[in-house]
Amino acid sequence: MSTLPTDTLPELLAPRGYVPAAEPPHLPPPHAGTVDAGSGAAADDEPGDPLERLLADAVVARARMAYDEAARLCALGAAAARAAAADDWAARFADEADAVGLLAPSADDPPSLETVPGTQGWDDAPDASSEALPARGRRQLNAAIGLALGGELDAAAAALAAAEAAMDPDDAFGRLLVVLNRAQLLLERGEVRAAATEAADGLRMARREKHDYGTALAGLGVALAHLARGRRNEARARLGEAVRTFARYGDALRQVQCHYLLGEVAYLGEDPIRAGAHYRDALAVARPAGAQAWIELLTLRFEHR
Repeated sequence: MSTLPTDTLPELLAPRGYVPAAEPPHLPPPHAGTVDAGSGAAADDEPGDPLERLLADAVVARARMAYDEAARLCALGAAAARAAAADDWAARFADEADAVGLLAPSADDPPSLETVPGTQGWDDAPDASSEALPARGRRQLNAAIGLALGGELDAAAAALAAAEAAMDPDDAFGRLLVVLNRAQLLLERGEVRAAATEAADGLRMARREKHDYGTALAGLGVALAHLARGRRNEARARLGEAVRTFARYGDALRQVQCHYLLGEVAYLGEDPIRAGAHYRDALAVARPAGAQAWIELLTLRFEHR
């Protein structure tokens, strides 16, 4: 059974199937943007705390692939958090900035073990209880992704293990991201069966936590493993479920990824009409986001298939 070319996914799915650790996007309020006729106030339940508003706006910008705007908001938020001596908020803005750096096509300096504070010396730790391990598992996770994107897969695997050991036990979403990123790393190392098992474990975790967005991310991970094994029908089902959830959450990048893959699956299945529909749907998301590399790729697919 035909599979997608093994070098296509890493090249086109920036940041491949990796999922940076940051705030997950939230569903928009049911009546976002409406105005209460009595008070004149917006009825969209915007967060009241200035730092919370800045972070929420940064998350929305990242989800829309407006990476320059997201980076600007992260810088503003980090400065405000430092001025207020709000260390927890500063850490959350740092996570968000790391995620933007990993996702942005123009990012020249993604997080690495040298650039993420607190991660130096992680590989010298004799065991998971060592104080040499970084205190912040999410930042270590982003450092691991930076290594993987740079092609240092062995170092990334070790950093990912350290991130798992350092992750807050109460951080269910962070623990899910460790599993999903390990599945992608295994996929890139050619350990497809192990990657499929890991992604399936992530899907069970997300469903157990009743995390709708996390379930979509895990579904995408499972679909990538299915595609690597030539299981197009199973991949198509997972991608169809995931893309609907990503649309509800406004995650532009994941919508484009899913529609692109659905188009490739349809084309391999000799259904050019369905393939074209998915490329067109992906373009409808990529164009408003100004995702030029995706626009050029999808336009070629749409016009020549």
